[in-house]
Amino acid sequence: MKRRDLLKNSAAAALGGAASLAGARAEAAQQAPAIVRSGSAGRPFRAWVRSGTDIRLENLRTLPLGPRSVLIRTEATQCCYSMVGEVLAPPMQDPPKIIGHGGVGIVEDIGVQVKRVKVGDRVIVANTPQCGVCANCLQGRSDMCDVKMMALVPVAERPDGTKVVGHNNYGGFGELMVSFEEYLVPTVTKVSPTELAVLSCVGAAGLAAAVTFVPVQAGTNVAVMGCGPIGLSAIQGARICGAKQIIAVEPIAYRRELATKLGATTVLDPNVEGDKLVATITEMCKGEMNSLFGGGRNLNEGGAAGGFGVSRVRPYGPDFVIEAVGADRFPPKAGRGPDPTGLTALRQAYLMTGGTGHLTTVGVYQGDLTLPAGTFSISGRTHHSGQLGGGANSFRDMPRFVRLIEKGLYDAKSLATGIYRLEQVKEAFQAAADRTTVTSIVVFS
Repeated sequence: MKRRDLLKNSAAAALGGAASLAGARAEAAQQAPAIVRSGSAGRPFRAWVRSGTDIRLENLRTLPLGPRSVLIRTEATQCCYSMVGEVLAPPMQDPPKIIGHGGVGIVEDIGVQVKRVKVGDRVIVANTPQCGVCANCLQGRSDMCDVKMMALVPVAERPDGTKVVGHNNYGGFGELMVSFEEYLVPTVTKVSPTELAVLSCVGAAGLAAAVTFVPVQAGTNVAVMGCGPIGLSAIQGARICGAKQIIAVEPIAYRRELATKLGATTVLDPNVEGDKLVATITEMCKGEMNSLFGGGRNLNEGGAAGGFGVSRVRPYGPDFVIEAVGADRFPPKAGRGPDPTGLTALRQAYLMTGGTGHLTTVGVYQGDLTLPAGTFSISGRTHHSGQLGGGANSFRDMPRFVRLIEKGLYDAKSLATGIYRLEQVKEAFQAAADRTTVTSIVVFS
C-alpha cells in the first residue's frame, strides 16, 4: 500500500473514532440526570413556611443545589405589602412554601453551571429575574422575564422528609435562601444590608417607574398617587430626574410629611380634596404660557382662538403620573383613603394625566375599572403597565440604584422605618398592614 493511502486510512479511522466518541458522549448526556452539587446539602436553617392554611417558623435542611441554583446566607429581607394577606390570613398552600420576596445576603455555594456570582459575593435577590435571553428580555422588558414563570422546585426538606419550595424559587424569610442565579445582582458597596433590602422589591419598583422604565424628563410636572415605599421611591426618582413640580397624593399624615422631606413640592390629602382632586392637580399643571404658537398652550378654554371660532383645548395635566396606591388588604390603622379598593385613585390617575402625558401604574388591584371610552381611545395619553417590580430590569438597574444611595441621592434609610428579627415576621407584616410603618425590614444576625 502506498504511503498516501496509509495516511488517508489512518485519518479516516481517527475521524470515525472521534465521531463515535462524540456520539457516545451525546447519548450519555441525554440519559444522565441533571447535575447537582451536594456539598451544601443537609445544612440546617430556620424559615417561615406556609403550609395548608397555616404559617410558622420551621426547622429545615437544604437539598442539593441544582446546576443554576445559588445558596445565600440572608442578611435582610423587606416585607412587601402585597404579601400581608399571605402572612396574616394564609390561604391554602400545597406544597409547603418558604414565604418572602427577595432580600440581601452573602453567597455561600453555587451550582455547577452558575456564572453570574461567586462564593463570597454580596447579592441583592430581586423580586423579578433578568435572564437576558428569553423573548421578553430580548424585547427590552426584562421586568417580565419568563424565568419568573418557571415551576417551583424543592429547595429544602422538613425533618420528616417533606419537600419544601420557595416563593418565586427563592423565599426570603429564611436564614438561608436558595435562588436561581437569574434573580441575583452582585454588588460591591458599603451600603448597609437594611438599605439594600429596600431595593430588592419596593424601592426598585418606585425608582424604576420614574428613572428607567418611563424616565421623567427634567423640568416637567409629575404627580405621584400613593406615598407608600413605592410612591416615596418614585418621588425621589422624579426629583433625581429634575422634575419641576412633584405633586404627592396620600391620606396618611406622616407619609405626606415624609414625601415633602424626600422631594415632593406639594402634598394633597385625597380625603380633603374629594371629587376636586383631578381638577386641583390639572389646574396646578396648567402652565404659564398662553401662547399657542410660541411653545405654550391654548389656555383660552371655551373662548375664541385667534378669531378662528370656538377654542377646543387639549387636556392639560401632569406630564408624568405614577400610580402606586393599590387596594387595602386589611383596614389600615394609620389612616384611610376614600376608597379601599383603590380603583377610584386608579381612575383619577388616568383622568389627570395630561393629553400627551404618561401614566405608569404599579398598584395591585382586583375588580374592573371604568374609563370614558373616547378619552381612553384617542386622548393622546400613554399608559405604561408595570408589574410587581415596577418595570425594573434588575441586572441593569440595581447597580445604578445602589450608586444613587451611595451618592446620597436616594434615601433608602428613611423608608426602613421598622426593623424586626426573624421571629417577628408576623409583627412586621402587621405593621405593614396597619400602615404604621413605611417599610418593615427583617434583619438576620
